[in-house]
Amino acid sequence: MNTTIVALSTPRGRSAISVVRMSGDSAIDIAKKFFSPFPTKPNLLKVGSLHTKYFDEQAMCVYFVAPHSYTGENTVEFHCHGGTAIAQAVIETCLDHGAVMAQNGEFSKRAFINGKQNLTNAEGIIEMIDAETASAVKAGANLLENKLGKRIVDLQDRLLDILSACETTLDYPEEDLELPTATTAKRSLQEISSELDELIATSTLGKYAKYGIDVAIVGKPNVGKSSLLNALLGTDRAIVSEIQGTTRDTLSESVNYRDIRFNFVDTAGLRDTNDEIEMEGVKRARRAADSADVVLHVTDDPNDRSVYPTVRPQVRIYNKSDLYDSEPCCVDSLVVSAKYGNVEIIKETLYEMFSAKDIESSDLLITNERHLSCLKRAKAQLEEAIENCDRTTFDIVSNSIKAVWQTLGEITGTTAQEDIIDRIYSKFCLGK
Repeated sequence: MNTTIVALSTPRGRSAISVVRMSGDSAIDIAKKFFSPFPTKPNLLKVGSLHTKYFDEQAMCVYFVAPHSYTGENTVEFHCHGGTAIAQAVIETCLDHGAVMAQNGEFSKRAFINGKQNLTNAEGIIEMIDAETASAVKAGANLLENKLGKRIVDLQDRLLDILSACETTLDYPEEDLELPTATTAKRSLQEISSELDELIATSTLGKYAKYGIDVAIVGKPNVGKSSLLNALLGTDRAIVSEIQGTTRDTLSESVNYRDIRFNFVDTAGLRDTNDEIEMEGVKRARRAADSADVVLHVTDDPNDRSVYPTVRPQVRIYNKSDLYDSEPCCVDSLVVSAKYGNVEIIKETLYEMFSAKDIESSDLLITNERHLSCLKRAKAQLEEAIENCDRTTFDIVSNSIKAVWQTLGEITGTTAQEDIIDRIYSKFCLGK
């Protein structure tokens, strides 16, 4: 018999309802001791009285019978009135009758152990909970729906087919069998390698979907960088002044546009100065530009054709267009007035520049650093296997293929070490 665990599955504090979850072999028997009338059928919420040592709570109860539950175990949920004291009393009652407090992510970890989910499903749940944009939710949902897991299992199955053929060649060299040659094995491995390349390539869009696009706003003092930030955000976040050098540090704020988040960074004006604080601000401005996904190089001079020295993509922004006698003519530039708010063209330009629309249409994006690391390692091991097809025997090729299969299995958890599994589930909140 396994331990029965309990935890609050909704946020602590004042709310309409609180949900207390209990899972384990004894969950149903424990619940029957203090909730009545207990539901007569599984999967059906029942109104009743929950007896604690402090008070009786009018609540609802539902139970799920193993293996037909989230954890794959007998599970009970109590839906109580919201409030810290009520939820705590219910949890204490469960503990008094034999349950123990759950650890972070223990419900989901039990679901993994009982075959109800794999690691990509679990990480999809985390990403959906943490998501702040529709694109991030979709990327997490695709993980939860096991789209990556299915691709990985398919690749592993094909590797096993190649591996078994190679080992048959080794075990029965003199039999009259239709056995693979180094050329056919190499071709099959190259097809898998190409599919790994396609998955790895989605990580760029995956980063934008999950974390957003980092945009550094740079330029000389008083060209309207802070005003531009305020206009892009739609709020007076940055201090605006005619005094040069007002901005001494970087100021970061995010805004959602369509299904993507833009992380704008306002920076100190770029100029030579003897002021130590301003010098540090200029250094930080350059660091922000060097680490950004794109640089907005802002100027208020319609005759300015300069570019900011960076390897990052950049867009020249002619600001204060309401003061121009004639509009500047320059390719790959935008003409705006932060004062009058016609800055949506900047967001749309960035959206198009980074192919953000492809995120919405993508069926699968790599958004998780652990997955990307595994895919890159598998790719390197696969390249070694492909090279071995030309220069060595099938036994060496087989060992290389086994290494690729093992690395891919770390993604779904079939070959993951326990410390990796523990680390993933520790990221969950207490009652998940």
